[in-house]
Amino acid sequence: LTAFNQKCVVVEFSKGELVMKAGETQQNLYFINKGLVRNYIQTDAGETKIYNFRTEGMQVTGYAVYNYKDNFKALVNIKCIEDCTMVQIPFAVIKYVIEHIKSGERLGRGMAEGHVVEMLNYIINRDSKSIIERYDLLEIEYPNIHQRVPQRMIASYLCITPVHLSNLKKSRKISIE
Repeated sequence: LTAFNQKCVVVEFSKGELVMKAGETQQNLYFINKGLVRNYIQTDAGETKIYNFRTEGMQVTGYAVYNYKDNFKALVNIKCIEDCTMVQIPFAVIKYVIEHIKSGERLGRGMAEGHVVEMLNYIINRDSKSIIERYDLLEIEYPNIHQRVPQRMIASYLCITPVHLSNLKKSRKISIE
């Protein structure tokens, strides 16, 4: 544990800074101590598609694809929405833990399975739930997200336009009063 902790470094990123770029080799995994990031892709048409937000206490990774050369290529971009403080853990250290420490493989598998389940839930919810249900889930999964993220990013995550989101928010306020 001491050797592991010595390999971990606290790093800071500024608001708007790119932590990982899709298609590029990544060497590290991060855990957020403070701040907020978004995982997204840019389509060929220039549209931004947000897949999730990561906030305090969450793991940050580009859903890396491993190839035979020991390289991890990020599948998504990760950009800071706020100034962030993160713990940076080199993949080489994680690989060592998985291969050499009792229960390390189980830890690695659990982390990977967690990401798979999260993305499957996102896809299933996007395809099977109404926009109102998805909006409510967003508020449960990311408390105070509306105070931290611009409306256009929330709309992208929900797969709707900012105008649609604005109308949804107005209609919910009227129905609650």
